[in-house]
Amino acid sequence: MSLIHNGLPAWVHYGANALEEMNASGKKSLLISDENLSGTEMFRTALVLLSPAEVYLLPTGEPKISDAQQALEYFRKLRMERVIGLGGGSVLDVAKTVAALGKTESTVKESIGSQSLTRQVELILVPTTAGTGSEATRNCLFIDDQTGIKCALIADACLPDRVVLDPVLTRSLPPAIAAFTGVDALCHCAESYISCNHSPISRIWSMAGIELIREWLPKTIHERDNDEARQQMLFASFFGGVALAHAGTTAVHALAYSLGKRGVPHGVANSLLFEPVMRATLKAPEEQIPYFSELCTMIHRLPIPTLDRYDVCRKDAAAMAAEAMGQTRLLQNHPAEVPEKMARGIFENLF
Repeated sequence: MSLIHNGLPAWVHYGANALEEMNASGKKSLLISDENLSGTEMFRTALVLLSPAEVYLLPTGEPKISDAQQALEYFRKLRMERVIGLGGGSVLDVAKTVAALGKTESTVKESIGSQSLTRQVELILVPTTAGTGSEATRNCLFIDDQTGIKCALIADACLPDRVVLDPVLTRSLPPAIAAFTGVDALCHCAESYISCNHSPISRIWSMAGIELIREWLPKTIHERDNDEARQQMLFASFFGGVALAHAGTTAVHALAYSLGKRGVPHGVANSLLFEPVMRATLKAPEEQIPYFSELCTMIHRLPIPTLDRYDVCRKDAAAMAAEAMGQTRLLQNHPAEVPEKMARGIFENLF
């Protein structure tokens, strides 16, 4: 017998101005976002729609356990009744964690690995990028402050009550960010499709996301006023989140964490690794991943940043490969073996 966990958000509001039409009044709310986003016109507009709400701004970048803990302590101090996450995947992961732990006495660190959490706080998630799919998952990823290794809090309590997929909120995304967050969503869909844990149900979500990204991601880059393209990419990101929640990601994400440890944004790392990892590890990726060659061509045409923008170089390849071998959960989920020597070669060829 096989068993599938079908955890999904209770409500999904979507369409242009969906945030405006959703009634978020009536409860004392903590709005969690990040410092970089707070300076945008989109943030100021969202703040008016979500007021009155206290605001907590996270540092820009992938969150550490300590970042989530500080946000949690702020929430407890104010005794709020609702958490609203407005931002990319890092913001949403912190918002989920704060809501799940807000009425407990537990710390974030001691809750890592625990699934026995009962949330007593309303949770609304509003993604402003179409990439991570965090709004659709039970997963919250953080960097351990001591080791620099990614770890996860995964619990049903992290599933939101409401999700808002509003394309108006992604209009101001710079092309490069729209590109690499979109490829991140593609990786979630493609990796979950080939995952050793895939199922007929998970592949429905994976395939739906792949097909949307194939059609709409280039249009979000080249047609800046195309709200339909942005809406479809928000759906694709959501579908990718559901797919990875069912089946998990694989070797692309395993190797991407080593680049992320060196300051490469998660979506950039996945964008650069998708084709090299699949070609090196799979005998015939074109036969295993739908539209594989076409998707690789699409990625090459997108404005993805190159590694020379970050503090990483070819001599780091051996260390990065060794670190990637520590991502055993993801590597075991990959349908082919990924030896350390192969991982090192993949990293070396990125430069």
